[in-house]
Amino acid sequence: MRRFLPVLLLSVAVGFAARADVKFVTGAFKDILAKAAAEKKPVMIDFTTDWCRWCDTLDANTYSDATVTEFVQGNVIPCKIDAEKGEGIEIARKYGVKAYPTILLIKADGEEIDRLLGYMPPDKFLKAMDDYLQGVNTIGALKEKLAKDPNNAAAQYQIATKYSSRNDIASAAGYYKKMLELDPANEHADEAAFFVAMNEFRTGKDPAPLNAFAEKYPNSQYAGSAVMSVANSYMKEKKFDEAQKQYEMYFAKRPDAAPEMNNIAWNLAGQKVMLDYAAKLAGKAVSLAKTDEEKAMYLDTQATVEFNRGNATQAISMEEQALGLLKNAPEKTRKEYEATLARFKAGTAAAGK
Repeated sequence: MRRFLPVLLLSVAVGFAARADVKFVTGAFKDILAKAAAEKKPVMIDFTTDWCRWCDTLDANTYSDATVTEFVQGNVIPCKIDAEKGEGIEIARKYGVKAYPTILLIKADGEEIDRLLGYMPPDKFLKAMDDYLQGVNTIGALKEKLAKDPNNAAAQYQIATKYSSRNDIASAAGYYKKMLELDPANEHADEAAFFVAMNEFRTGKDPAPLNAFAEKYPNSQYAGSAVMSVANSYMKEKKFDEAQKQYEMYFAKRPDAAPEMNNIAWNLAGQKVMLDYAAKLAGKAVSLAKTDEEKAMYLDTQATVEFNRGNATQAISMEEQALGLLKNAPEKTRKEYEATLARFKAGTAAAGK
């Protein structure tokens, strides 16, 4: 496989980047794999969605770079797959893709080499992709390294993160657990403990390991995820009282977490369950809003909650307040709020007939 060699471009020398957009191959996935086999190249899959703004940024900043274009066109078969449309739904499910953008590098037989998560500027994208093409820092290379040195805690951690990024928690947990055994004071101990607890929760459906983790590591970035994972599980089982206890546990330690309050209130409104609690969360979020845009968004949630509680007049008033805060917002945003207001008014009129 040809190794990528950086090219010095005149445009770089004079201070601006040349533009030459990557040309993505289209067609059925099986045909793309066949093309890769025929050309003896791996496939680069860019998983995207209609709503993914970082995907747009990747297109605008990275795939438009001339050096990136030369590298991609010369070394891989590039394709874009919408993870929410057509065969893309099943392909994304097969590879455990749940965040966007996710860029997979796979062999022509479909075996994954490795992946990149999130937006990367041209220089970081090129470095990571070139490493993967050379077998550097791939999961396969790390496993070979570990086979030679089973007590290498750093390699255990690197492999664990590879699996966790694939949402393969069961595989990740084994490596995280081994890392903790080898180096319990490791700087990533909280991360490892979280995924071990998450695997135990998924296996046994017992919330105790995750709640115990949150108690032991209250300042960990994973503490909130631990509590919320249990709450979401209770919601799926329609154990609403238990779910509310988990939410209350979460917000007791995060009393100013307005975005999370708003998100939960919105989800509860959408499911039309726990509406009294949703109203409490939405109201608190509104009181914590720091900008007019935030307040409008939270008022929209609060209005939706009240409408679903049967308080249409109150919902209309709240939505009108939200619109009043969006005088300088993009027209598309205002139209979305106006449509919601019209729906509330139509519902009120229908109820009065």
